[in-house]
Amino acid sequence: MKISYKFEISGLVQGVGFRPFVYSLALRFGIFGNVFNDDSGVKINVYGDKNAIENFTNALKNELPPLARIDEIKIIKTSEIFSDFKIIASKSADKIAPILPDFAICGDCEREFYDKNDPRFLYPFINCTNCGPRFCITKALPYDRKNTTMSVFKMCPNCQSEYENPLNRRYHAQPISCPNCGPELVLKDKNRKILAKNLDAIKMAAELINEGKILAIKGLGGFHLVCSAFDDRAVLALRERKKRLNKPFAVMSKDLKTAKTHAKISQKEEEILISNLKPIVLLKAKNGSKISKFVAPKLDKIGIMLPFSGIHLALFKWLKCDIIATSANISGEPVVFDENSLFRGLGDVFDLYLDHDREIFSPSDDSVAFCVHNKAHFIRTSRGLNPKFLRTNFKIKGTFLALGAELKNQFAIYHNGVIMISPYIGDLKNVATFERFLAILELFVKTYELKFDAVIADLHPHFLNTKWAISQGFKVVKIQHHYAHLLSVIFENNLQLNKGYLGFCFDGTGLGDDDKIWGGEVLKIDKNGYERVLRFDEFSLIGGENSIKNIYKIAISIILKYDLKERADKFLSNFGTDLVNNLEILSKNEKISPKTSSLGRIFDAFACVILGLNEISYEGQSGMELEALYDENLNVSYEFAVCNGVINFKDAFLNALNDEPKIAATALINGLIDLIFKVAKEHNLEILLSGGVFQNSTLLAGLYKKFEQNGIKFHTNLEFCANDSGVSLGQLQYILTKAENGRDY
Repeated sequence: MKISYKFEISGLVQGVGFRPFVYSLALRFGIFGNVFNDDSGVKINVYGDKNAIENFTNALKNELPPLARIDEIKIIKTSEIFSDFKIIASKSADKIAPILPDFAICGDCEREFYDKNDPRFLYPFINCTNCGPRFCITKALPYDRKNTTMSVFKMCPNCQSEYENPLNRRYHAQPISCPNCGPELVLKDKNRKILAKNLDAIKMAAELINEGKILAIKGLGGFHLVCSAFDDRAVLALRERKKRLNKPFAVMSKDLKTAKTHAKISQKEEEILISNLKPIVLLKAKNGSKISKFVAPKLDKIGIMLPFSGIHLALFKWLKCDIIATSANISGEPVVFDENSLFRGLGDVFDLYLDHDREIFSPSDDSVAFCVHNKAHFIRTSRGLNPKFLRTNFKIKGTFLALGAELKNQFAIYHNGVIMISPYIGDLKNVATFERFLAILELFVKTYELKFDAVIADLHPHFLNTKWAISQGFKVVKIQHHYAHLLSVIFENNLQLNKGYLGFCFDGTGLGDDDKIWGGEVLKIDKNGYERVLRFDEFSLIGGENSIKNIYKIAISIILKYDLKERADKFLSNFGTDLVNNLEILSKNEKISPKTSSLGRIFDAFACVILGLNEISYEGQSGMELEALYDENLNVSYEFAVCNGVINFKDAFLNALNDEPKIAATALINGLIDLIFKVAKEHNLEILLSGGVFQNSTLLAGLYKKFEQNGIKFHTNLEFCANDSGVSLGQLQYILTKAENGRDY
């Protein structure tokens, strides 16, 4: 007996090879009907034997293409009869189809890349439906070739036949090309003179890197600055030219086997390294590696990624080393993705550059992850991850824009049940980065014809994105920064606010309800909002933002606060009496030296005292260098006194002034673990952890262990970032919860 059904499927089912997948299943099970895209996803009409349709349905759910994701399936009985199975034209303009991120090369393409008998042998732009560019080449939706930067390349007959064959892996792979019809690679010198093309260019570029030269290399979403990771002189030259004194560089290893010679790699870390994300993964460095000691100075970790495109695979055919692969950008600005910008901003950094003529419409950064307790935590979500589209359980009809924070910006949009998350954007204080924010937002607004009912912003009145929203006349709703951080954990873990949670939010900076700078907060959260139940003892940021770089001012501020001048005389002797006296005068002027409870800044002060680090050259330097000194074999812990809602760290700081660096660093991290555990136990609530401090993997690992040993239920950011990139999701959680409960926002 033959029966008919209609399948309505939503999720990541467009532009990921889903329709040819359905077509092949229909042929396998002898089912007739059709499949097509529409506004909400994919529709399938089927006609066939009951058992065949049951088998088809099971395979549909369990054998998805690598990039596909089904969020919901509705199956409706019909009476239509078909005599064959077809892929038919889309029924609408695809206004809800997601913009997909850029994906790394898949295993099938990598095998073809190394196959001497394959027409795409060593082809740098090899891709298929299961891998290759999306976001970086997308100008508009639907994701058809005419709407991408590949539209200028006419397919050869062979590529055209693959593109049109539903049973071929390259069916509707929009960047499809081959050596006969695809983009061209060129190696150029500083005078923009072409020295070589295509594989000759790759070979020459690799040989120059082997010789110690610094190259700019255009990949998927922008340029990398590249040099030998084994060559001290090359690495130091790159640091000097880029004015990047200490910030660690990312390394691209030839393959997993090579990466394992540089770092200790767990099974979970291996899984992430070789995934279709191919992010940078922060790993425990091995002693005796060939990697230059100047790649990650004073750190015990190294960021490694594997080749994620044919361009990189081709380079490693002739490279004799692993390479530095750091984003080609001026500090604080977006990654450079075109030739003119490369010369304008970095012309004095590189020796030569490897360019290609596949235009990048939207740049993307490398994603960054680390693993704790066999779980992946993301520090940056871009290539391979974002843009991300999520179908939610919220039933609210409306459109809301969450602006996120100003640092590590990432915005999010809610539209009738779907959340769209932008790729990582960066520090909006930089003009070029703010322009990128506006450009990406405009792409979403135009593509999906969005009109915002409200915009959600941080409390800080001077954030550029907030000022912009107000200038546009939007209804702007503001939410406290750390509350948004913790609500992002609520959102990610699908938690219900009808019960209470205790949230620890530790970071660098966030404006509080009292107009002070928060950053070491313990908040009790429920459906009615939040209560600030604990905070770190406040101290003065002498000179305001200037002290965030010159961290000796923070250390001196804490010494002055706790009246420790005599007991810290040895430390203070490094700065001179006049300087200390002047800073003491400034510390008493709250307009110049605002108060803060920031644990991130407390880490800075400890780093100054323990490490002699008077100023930092990159965000997170203090925490990373302290973490590198941590010794799990030392049973030491500083005690933090808690009284009247304030966490006092006087004794811990005093001990740090006298203890050996390794003891002090270990005792500080252990002390924080013990403090958080003690407070969590006293309140007997499920725990939320968020904020940039919880990207300290040693601190986080200690909490995992302590909480699980004692049966304390806790939740963290995993897929979304604990740093400011995740704030926009908490902002959306806030306004959607209010709207769902019928409350005014």
